[in-house]
Amino acid sequence: MTNKQTNINKKLKLHYFLLIAAVVVGTFISGPKISSMATGQWIISGAIISFISIFPLLFFIPTVLKPTVRGISWFGFFILAYMVWGVLKIFSPNGLIAGVLISTFIMTSFLYTVIWLRPFKKEFKKQKKEQEDEF
Repeated sequence: MTNKQTNINKKLKLHYFLLIAAVVVGTFISGPKISSMATGQWIISGAIISFISIFPLLFFIPTVLKPTVRGISWFGFFILAYMVWGVLKIFSPNGLIAGVLISTFIMTSFLYTVIWLRPFKKEFKKQKKEQEDEF
């Protein structure tokens, strides 16, 4: 892995964990007001909804920590579904800040995913062309 690839990998890890944090914070920001229920109940309900929201993302922790081409590709496809959720959150009541925060980290994570995969795609195309030239 080149130095550039390592730097991109570090940025991908950072933005992945920032995405998880944004989902948790976004859940509390866009949820009901704290004055609408007891504080303990507000925290517990926010934590449960946050966990449900980030649960699918948790399956990609091994992929982000030890990236493989296949795993990072699937991660890229998967976070695009979260992008739909982030945009919907922007247009929901009290969801503007949370939606922008979530959508920002989804876009940066996706960008680093594409940048991380680019050299592998070029290498694959090069190998495929060499195989076609042999025949």
